[in-house]
Amino acid sequence: MVQKSNRTQRIHQAQIIQSLENIYISPLETCNLNCHYCYTKKTKAVLSQSQIFKFIKSYSSDLKSYFLHLKSILFCGGEVFLLPWFPSLVNKLIDQNIFITIITNGTIDKLNQIKNPQNCQLIVSIDGPQKIHDQNRGSGNFQKSTKFIKKAISLGFPVEIFYVVTDISYPYINSFNLLNLKITYLTDRLGSLTPDQILNIKQNYPTYPSKNFGCFQLALQSNGQIYGCCESPIPLAKISDPPQTIIDNFLKSLSICHRCQKMGRSDIFKRAIIRGVLPKGVSTAKISQDPNQCFGCCQPDFLCGYIKELDCLNCQQVVNLFNKHE
Repeated sequence: MVQKSNRTQRIHQAQIIQSLENIYISPLETCNLNCHYCYTKKTKAVLSQSQIFKFIKSYSSDLKSYFLHLKSILFCGGEVFLLPWFPSLVNKLIDQNIFITIITNGTIDKLNQIKNPQNCQLIVSIDGPQKIHDQNRGSGNFQKSTKFIKKAISLGFPVEIFYVVTDISYPYINSFNLLNLKITYLTDRLGSLTPDQILNIKQNYPTYPSKNFGCFQLALQSNGQIYGCCESPIPLAKISDPPQTIIDNFLKSLSICHRCQKMGRSDIFKRAIIRGVLPKGVSTAKISQDPNQCFGCCQPDFLCGYIKELDCLNCQQVVNLFNKHE
């Protein structure tokens, strides 16, 4: 009982709570497009619907022993709408009061098959103006994705845009707008941007990951391995491992950050009572966002590649640079 109580205390830091209650799943790496800037390995491994559902059921059940609840799942690929059973899986999960977010290129329309669109957010990848987008993703895809977005909005889906910034799309970050939708910017992982361009984006625009990081979350990939985030190359566990093992390994991956003075901590969560129940009226959204305060990373020596791209010595220098104008 004491051991379980200690484990419960360890996870009551706001960003960790969020990462356990909101997880990431990539069922496949296959895609129907061949984007010029894509850096993911297009392996043939695919998770089945039954594998995903079994994992979610087991994980969700064990999470309750920590007095936490699985609230949302972010699905990404590859292109998840290539899977014929994917809308059915989404419907089953929404029926269990799990909010679904889907990252998609918006070229495969199965929107009518999703029964409760208000509980299914769509994040559509748009790379700027039509000429730039089609240059990256193929002729005609801008119009196809725009049509997809308009239909999704008409059906009641929450919709946002992921704008992958490359050297050719960078000049349009101030001028591009599509239906006044929220845009989150992602810097190119293939190194086409200069350090000054990267810093301009991270310092002045809404980005993913955020300038304070803390974007770690349990990530189940198509190979059946579980990682500390969708970018990490180091697996923590297998889909078949007990959820307690998965969670313990995940917490261990953050141990370096817990010893760092720059990692943001909330006294409220430090003082969370032994049973793991948050104080009344307190939510994980009430987190300090002080400049230069880092919320940690499951692989701080990599930090999404920014240490190398910006020629920094460590993760602390990256966070300081990202918050320089704060």
